[in-house]
Amino acid sequence: MTGRVSLVAHRGQPLSFPENSLEGFSHVLKTGGQYLETDVHITSDGIPVLSHDANLLKLTGKQIIVADHSYDEIKHMSAGYSERFGDQFDHCRIATVKQFSELLKDWPDVICFIEIKDACLNYFGLKAVDLIIDALQEIHSQVVVISFNYDALEYAKSNYDCPVGWVLPEWSEQNRLKSSVLDPDYLLVNTKFCPQETAEIWPGSWEWVVYTINSDEDLGHYAGLGFELIETNRFSELKLESKVVDKSNDF
Repeated sequence: MTGRVSLVAHRGQPLSFPENSLEGFSHVLKTGGQYLETDVHITSDGIPVLSHDANLLKLTGKQIIVADHSYDEIKHMSAGYSERFGDQFDHCRIATVKQFSELLKDWPDVICFIEIKDACLNYFGLKAVDLIIDALQEIHSQVVVISFNYDALEYAKSNYDCPVGWVLPEWSEQNRLKSSVLDPDYLLVNTKFCPQETAEIWPGSWEWVVYTINSDEDLGHYAGLGFELIETNRFSELKLESKVVDKSNDF
């Protein structure tokens, strides 16, 4: 434990911008973000796009299942999350993974956790992994593939030799043993069931990521447990507030 932590911008900066928007990620990058996290679904014509939900209702106000529509059918829709932001972000659109890659190319030292959602895998099977990794080729050295789906991570690791992170579905002895077999580069754990004693954190070659933390008090608590990568919805604010965040990469 170094006593310092790095923040992972969870879905960009979703309290200030529509989640998973290029606008939100651009803000994080310009304010010194070194780690990003985003979510991916795939359209009916095989285009990976940034969205946490399989249904675009929250962002677009319309009942649209990503996998049931082509990218051409959704690409012009406003995705400004009007229920939260009004018309402030009417110009936002659902971004493709390739557009996200174009943004990240200008920030070669930034690492991005790309979460492949279960609903996406249910529609496309392991072909979803192929489509997403192919769309990320231009920034492959910056990418960590993460998922709740253990089989998808085994497939990604064996077929693409890429860093992977398992998002733990629960804290259990069974999952500890499965983690040892998979030997991921990262393990991600929800604060809702994360152990609260340092001795309970599983040792291993992986790095731990805890999510989602939005207050300096909680940040200090989990840093004290030994977590050095901490996901937050308040990247730029928490970076300024915190005494334990590594600010060596400030611009």
